Amino acid sequence: MKINILRQQALTNTNSAILLFSDINIRYLSDFSGHAATILVTDKTNYLITDYRYFEQAKEQAITFKVICRDRANQTLSSLIAELLQQDSCSTLLFESEHIDVAHWQGMVKEIEQCSSIEDILPLIGSVEKLRMIKSKDEITHIKQAAKIADQALFNILPMIKAGITERELANELDYQMSKLGSEELSFATILGFGERSALPHGIPSGRTLKQGDLILIDFGAVVNGYRSDMTRTFVFGKATTKQRAIYQLVKDAQQAAIDALIEGVSGEMLYQQSANILLSSEYKEYAGEGLGHGVGLQLHEQPFIGPDCKTSIEQGCVITIEPGIYIPEWGGVRIEDDVVLTKHGLEILTQSPKELIEL
Repeated sequence: MKINILRQQALTNTNSAILLFSDINIRYLSDFSGHAATILVTDKTNYLITDYRYFEQAKEQAITFKVICRDRANQTLSSLIAELLQQDSCSTLLFESEHIDVAHWQGMVKEIEQCSSIEDILPLIGSVEKLRMIKSKDEITHIKQAAKIADQALFNILPMIKAGITERELANELDYQMSKLGSEELSFATILGFGERSALPHGIPSGRTLKQGDLILIDFGAVVNGYRSDMTRTFVFGKATTKQRAIYQLVKDAQQAAIDALIEGVSGEMLYQQSANILLSSEYKEYAGEGLGHGVGLQLHEQPFIGPDCKTSIEQGCVITIEPGIYIPEWGGVRIEDDVVLTKHGLEILTQSPKELIEL
């Protein structure tokens, strides 16, 4: 059980406790998908604290936790936490410092110290995020299902790509198709650009209309049971120019180099370097994107972040994106992105849309 792994790794002694605030980390550890929740883990008990709005949902989902409904009108969160810490004889508290603002925490910690036996309060940084790097079989299945929805949605909109359609119209249709196919929400706001606007790595769809010869860059994803997919494909509307073909092949080769190097234990730095060796030795090196990819799961961007300074090793169960790109201002951009996972059988590519250059 994930919560037991965290307890074993983070609790320094039998008198320690962990306090978590992040909705994403709470969902990962407890399966509770609501909001307004806090987790307190002691050596004795797993507590999930919420209020009347989510109490029944939490009892149904967080079956390995003692769910407490706090009376918000009569009890502060910090006084309830202090009571539980006192009850379980805790003297050390580790708190998720990256997920609570200073002003809020300063108000809480004063009451916790006054009303409990806590002697030491220490920050807990990145412990749950590190656990989340390695996905279970079920988590990988959810991401794979999200990727399948995205693949089908993209296939469904290809016949709608015609001269005169706007970026916004095409993005709205893609979003609708993902919802129709079962996506809970958008993995992120769809990125879509035509022509020169495809050079914007995170371009917001606009009223720009599609013209012959335009590059079309689409970056999007679906969500299944909270888990996200993330894929980018680039097309040409009409016949591709020699330059468009050359840059597309350059990016495709750079992505394949990283994919070929992806074996258990390889560092993110090494993956990046395999791709960068190709992009940075080309005549378009000044237009290469800075990173290569990132982990993906309950959040769109998770550890590890694949780039020149990433010392993290890629292990079995790690789901990452590989997304090199070339972005030339006032001309256009090309990015090819896939979600991949290392399994005991080797590398599996979860996003299945074709990667050969398609002229629409």
